[in-house]
Amino acid sequence: MDLSGGVRDRLILVTGASGYIGGRLIPHLLERGYRVRCLAREPERLRSRSWFPQVESVGGDVVSGEGLDRALQGVWAAYYLVHSMAFGRRYHPRDLAAAHNFAAAAAQAGVEQIVYLGGLADPQERIGEHMRSRILTGEALRQGRVPVTEFRAGVIVGPGSISFEMIRYLTEQFPVIVGPRWLRNHVQPIATRDVLNYLLAAPETLASRGGIFEIGGPEVMTFAEAMLTYARLRGLARRVFILPALPLGLMAFSVGQLTPVPASIAAPLIDGMRTSSVVRDVAARRAFPAIEPRGYEQSVLDALSRLSPAKVEPVFDNPAKRIKIIKHEGFLIDHRSLGLEIQPEAAYQAFTQLGGKRGWLYMDWLWLLRGRLDRWLGGTGMRGRREEGGLRVGEVIDFYRLEALEPGRLMRLRAELKAPGEGWMEWSIASQPDDCIDLSQTAYFAPRGLPGYLYWYGLYPIHRLVFAGLFKKLVQRAVENQENT
Repeated sequence: MDLSGGVRDRLILVTGASGYIGGRLIPHLLERGYRVRCLAREPERLRSRSWFPQVESVGGDVVSGEGLDRALQGVWAAYYLVHSMAFGRRYHPRDLAAAHNFAAAAAQAGVEQIVYLGGLADPQERIGEHMRSRILTGEALRQGRVPVTEFRAGVIVGPGSISFEMIRYLTEQFPVIVGPRWLRNHVQPIATRDVLNYLLAAPETLASRGGIFEIGGPEVMTFAEAMLTYARLRGLARRVFILPALPLGLMAFSVGQLTPVPASIAAPLIDGMRTSSVVRDVAARRAFPAIEPRGYEQSVLDALSRLSPAKVEPVFDNPAKRIKIIKHEGFLIDHRSLGLEIQPEAAYQAFTQLGGKRGWLYMDWLWLLRGRLDRWLGGTGMRGRREEGGLRVGEVIDFYRLEALEPGRLMRLRAELKAPGEGWMEWSIASQPDDCIDLSQTAYFAPRGLPGYLYWYGLYPIHRLVFAGLFKKLVQRAVENQENT
């Protein structure tokens, strides 16, 4: 039974809004006409999301139960998208306590449905603690009085997905992928878009209430085949070498160093890969016949098509950290920001005048040297910039091309240098209370294969010096502009 006709204006609660799936689910709920409330331990950290002004946010914690009553008041359906792996080894008791608290509070508030996204594994097998915890979390939710719709997914393919980012970064960096025997275990990858389709359909499908649905794409493959397929689509020659065993701690440490996934989260995820993760029950196909999951290759291509700063989910949401050197969604990123008591126009004028005859404010000789090296390698080199009239998207600024310009807010340049990857420089302004702004500078580099990583890390001591010096000078220029108005 389809319930979509009369419920699209009802209130939905999303827990885990700062997480991968939750952050992507919310804009789709808003597009469908739902009213959305978010529960988060630190709601202010959601402020950088484009959808933040359109939602209600409530501070709270599912583990302690704090804020649950207020968050669930008047809610029709609630998405449970939280886990506790980031808290260390004792995450399993926290997961169960949180699920029991949430189920009880939802029943007290009169919520009609809980939608939960868990892990895909056969509970009858000897599965890892992470997978066991995800399955037991679903059971804990079902012990309450509110009907639960549980989806169980394995490898989710999309930029920002932990499992996909492990595949992406490890395959990019290793011509020979060395792994344990579980690389031969089978998985059934599913695209992020298809997971969202299932989650969105659940509140509108009466038959889904109380059901457990295993979801996956149309193909079953080994972990190794998933990595080799990614390599082929990226034009990378890769081979897999299987070892009888590798210590879990060593694998988690390596993943933590080489990918965006912290070792504390990598360890339970890798442990969960020791058994296959495939769909055994096709109930999802019967309950949601309109959803036809796309194949793995198309899912990877869709993810790679989003390799652009314009499509990256914001991760610079902690004002306490003004400098961030991170890996994220296929990028290596150097981000710097500073709060200033100036008008946005003063900062905007400072960064839109970079390049050409005015130079780059810091170590101009090094920018010129890089341009000459690029010309020697057969590239375009330094080409200057048009000095008269306003900036226009698509025009040249030295060895960059202006990719995006939002007056008073943002400028993004795309590098046209000869390099084993693609690079961008972006400056942006975010208005803050009391006539203050946050001025940000972000360097993005999307490496292609091992040469790209060697290029970034080999030159990074120089790049870091240049990025820091440029940003300092840019701040000074912005303050001077303010003083001269």
